[in-house]
Amino acid sequence: MLIEVRQPYVDVSAGDLSLTLGAPAAPALELLHARLGRHEIELRLLGCSHQALIDGGTRLSETVACVPGVAGVLPPRRTDGGYDFRARVERHDPDAYGARATAVLARAADDPLALAGLFARPPGDAASGDLAMPAFTALVVASLHSGVGITWTTWHGYPQGGEIVVTTSRLRTAA
Repeated sequence: MLIEVRQPYVDVSAGDLSLTLGAPAAPALELLHARLGRHEIELRLLGCSHQALIDGGTRLSETVACVPGVAGVLPPRRTDGGYDFRARVERHDPDAYGARATAVLARAADDPLALAGLFARPPGDAASGDLAMPAFTALVVASLHSGVGITWTTWHGYPQGGEIVVTTSRLRTAA
């Protein structure tokens, strides 16, 4: 599912993002509910990035977002029991950013287990629609091939610096 978000995004660079585990449900612009095996999943598109809430054998709340007043700290990797989180930042020139964003958003638009938001440009942004793709957040969830857990991937696009933050999370549960 692809939505247009009429409000400008809050975070403006990869360096603004932090990982928080265990946070309560945050106000969402849009929600995607899914059930994969015994897992109930709620993907939440936030004005400041994303939140994944998982229930099924193990409860998990993962928030990757810009937290006001907190310096961004997004670890490249974090593991905790059956949970594994990885993050990387891709840096692109404007044309490559647009091509990568278009591919990610097309994938999300065609996937019933995906949620993506294309954000409005902030007031005063001089870029026109044909010069650069605006900011976006996309989330896709799937079952692990082993059948004992789930995985979700997110993309957070920041056109000002040509950055796309890609996170991949896995939650393994006992068979």
